[in-house]
Amino acid sequence: MFGLRACLALHLLLVTTVSHADAPELNPKPKPEKHYLRTAIQEAMALAGGTAWYWIDRDRQVGDWDFPSWSERLTTDVMRYDNNPFHVNFAWHAGNGSMFHLIGRVNGLSLWESVGAGVLSSLTWEYALEYREKVSINDLIFTTGAGIPLGEFIYVMGRFFHEDERASEWAAARWTAGFPQALTRALDGEEALSLTNVGPLWHSMHVGYELGASSATSKGDDVDHTLHSLHLGGRFVRMPGYLETGAWGRGFAKAEFTRAQMDVSGASGGSGFKIFADTTLVGWYGQQVHESREFLSNATMVGVSMAYRYRREQVGGWDDRVGVFHMPGLAADAHLSWRDVTLDTSLRLHADFAGVNALSNDDWEAAHPDEHGKAILRKMGYYYGYGGSVALSAELRYRSILFGGSLWAARYRSDEGLDRTQEDVTLDQESGADLVEGEVHLRVEDLPYGLYWEARLDARERDSYLEEFTSSASLRRLTIGTGISF
Repeated sequence: MFGLRACLALHLLLVTTVSHADAPELNPKPKPEKHYLRTAIQEAMALAGGTAWYWIDRDRQVGDWDFPSWSERLTTDVMRYDNNPFHVNFAWHAGNGSMFHLIGRVNGLSLWESVGAGVLSSLTWEYALEYREKVSINDLIFTTGAGIPLGEFIYVMGRFFHEDERASEWAAARWTAGFPQALTRALDGEEALSLTNVGPLWHSMHVGYELGASSATSKGDDVDHTLHSLHLGGRFVRMPGYLETGAWGRGFAKAEFTRAQMDVSGASGGSGFKIFADTTLVGWYGQQVHESREFLSNATMVGVSMAYRYRREQVGGWDDRVGVFHMPGLAADAHLSWRDVTLDTSLRLHADFAGVNALSNDDWEAAHPDEHGKAILRKMGYYYGYGGSVALSAELRYRSILFGGSLWAARYRSDEGLDRTQEDVTLDQESGADLVEGEVHLRVEDLPYGLYWEARLDARERDSYLEEFTSSASLRRLTIGTGISF
């Protein structure tokens, strides 16, 4: 923390003598045409697809039908937490939100116009198309909240596969990971290598395979397991002149900084899925980068970020489910470089809305057979709550060797009084969890053919309670991975 403060102070001292006019031009390319009508049509098509699925899956949906009147739907009395499966509420709805956001972005809408399109689509789904159900508080929060950082990353990644100088090599990626961009460009008759937005993209991406051996305990039981994972991660900066020679500083308000990573895992007797996305919406960036590496160069970003975190690992007796929307909060990154050494640090501080599985739920149910608790706990084994989190990371690089680590700590407490069937609840259980997660890694890059090799040690600790019951879980995992970085 001291190093971050020192870097910020040094950087502010350096850039205050630099004229804003020295900053590279922010909009060197013509702005794309905004297709409002096409955005509305595609948003309606997305909602129609969801509606078709909703009625095809009617047998499962019937259990959620409360039949509130139209007058009730316009009051806060009808707003409740739903009791859908964990992956539906925290993965599928985040995916839907990212799609709503992405439709606006690929059709030329600004960041904030796309946020508005996503909010309107989410409200339409909750209030109009799911008219037989009570309005879901968690869906309203998570669909748009998680959809913004995830959708923004997908949008920028799609731009990269179309606008990078090596775009001709990315044909397969353009029509898979960058499909929304590819479709829109095809409709507009644009070439793949066609810069239509705000300048070049600084990027760092990696795709690989990982093998992780885990030693874990949950409620005192050993639940060791092994995971095979496919990994995708990347970071993009849409700031002309980023880390190039020059001294300048400027504000930004178009989500110029975004990053994400995803792991899809499989194992004997289970599976896992993990995704994280972080986008800094507004802020200030400045740098003092020397042409000669003999001098110390530095860069700083301070802003407001939103993030999305999801993890579901269910292997044997190991059950770890965490879904978090990190509300707008502090984001601060610092970069130092000298000769062949670079140091990057990061800080995030957020208030959160979260869903967490309750480790002691079975114990509470067994001890209170005559009580009727929260429907979400009884049916799905997790709860909704609010809290806060802090994330720190640092990475030191010497030529092609990187050594770093990260720490995430969070505290969540359940929200009472808004259960889907609150009228039937006889004991509205209070629950909560304290989570601490850290990792250290060693990575070697710039191997032949763009390959990298990485070894990582992860550690997780969770202390949780459900009324009078307390429980804990811990994990240690050694992961070896290899892949391609570009």
